[in-house]
Amino acid sequence: ILVITDYLPPQTHGIAIRTAAYVKAMRAHGHEVIVFSTACETSKETSFDHPNIPAVVNPFNLTNRIGYNPGVKLAWYLGANTWDVVHLVYPSVIGCFVLTCCAWRRIPVYCSHHVEMQIFAHKHVKVKPIAEFGLFMYNLIGKWPALRWGALNSAPTLCFAREHCGPEYEDRLRRIPSGTHDVFRPEPDSSTERRDVRLTRFGVDDETTKVILMVQRLSGEKGTDRIFPAFVAKEAGGCGVEGVLAIAGDGPSRASLEEQARNLCLRAVFLGNVPHKDLPKLYRAADSFVTMSLSETFGLTSLEAVMCGCPAVMPFCEVFNEIWDERLPKTWRYNIESMDELASAISTATNGRRFLEEHPVRMTWTMAADELLEQYEECIQMNMKNRQWVREIVTFMDHCLRVAICTVCATLILQRYYFPTLRRFGKLIEQSGL
Repeated sequence: ILVITDYLPPQTHGIAIRTAAYVKAMRAHGHEVIVFSTACETSKETSFDHPNIPAVVNPFNLTNRIGYNPGVKLAWYLGANTWDVVHLVYPSVIGCFVLTCCAWRRIPVYCSHHVEMQIFAHKHVKVKPIAEFGLFMYNLIGKWPALRWGALNSAPTLCFAREHCGPEYEDRLRRIPSGTHDVFRPEPDSSTERRDVRLTRFGVDDETTKVILMVQRLSGEKGTDRIFPAFVAKEAGGCGVEGVLAIAGDGPSRASLEEQARNLCLRAVFLGNVPHKDLPKLYRAADSFVTMSLSETFGLTSLEAVMCGCPAVMPFCEVFNEIWDERLPKTWRYNIESMDELASAISTATNGRRFLEEHPVRMTWTMAADELLEQYEECIQMNMKNRQWVREIVTFMDHCLRVAICTVCATLILQRYYFPTLRRFGKLIEQSGL
């Protein structure tokens, strides 16, 4: 399996976590997984990891890098080695090169799409014509080649896959499986964990004060500031939700969010970047988790919270509806325009841990990798006729080459030994008068 991605740890966003988890789980199953990327955790790098795709810093997220060229090494691996399947992680601007190489060699490509480009483009680029031009260029060199040459195209939810790729490709769209690490569990590491975390991280020393947790990148498209009116006192025109709002994450909007929280006199704690391995303690110590984002294609943090037994409050939208409608109470959901519904959902969810004890959610990366391997196998089977055609062509060319080489060798041998001998024998016959 060849995995090509711009996203791996130490990047901290969901795509990097997801890709690294797939690779780790598939290698644990005994599969040979080669990874080409723009970044890699040096301490975990192996001979199967190649973090050397030529890249530049992403101007909209300085901790990420964008591969702008496949590089000689990746080109060599694509052309010289035999692959059962290639997994191409989008967004990517080198997808066209990878797909054309694989199409020429009849290698099946599994394309997974993880970002709602329409929302992000217009959030980051305020000039509409420039944003539209950027989207057109991305479609030209990224998305459209994936739809043309990819064996299967997938996304974390089918509703996003249909919206992003188009319903006309329904027969080749799949839901890429999702999960969390085994550390996201409801059982605490120690008997005093909840009390210690609430005191040291949230500044809360009792159980009556509710802690509402948000875990996300602090940037405009996440809509973090939309939650603030819910915590403003009713006398000041808010909804009067009582408790501490704890926000884990960093990004370009952090300074302005902190200022807004101070101006509104909110009891808010900004935790900054929290290592992924430390998040389970935060989820278990909080009374509920809230997301205000409508740009998610899955929302791994919501799953992480629920897996730790922390009730998750989410807006109604197609992505969350597909994932959570049958798993969580509707009273934990809200319409994004309604602060009253948000306040009601938070109040209900903060007392909802018993529901998750009785209806636990279990989705791990090991389970996700098993399902992903089944989709890889589907790609391989879909491509089998093409592989057979290539095998027949290669066999035919091999036979032709063998015949040509044998013919050349035979001609050289005959010209060097047989024909001169035959001419000398003919002269002898003439001289003898026979």
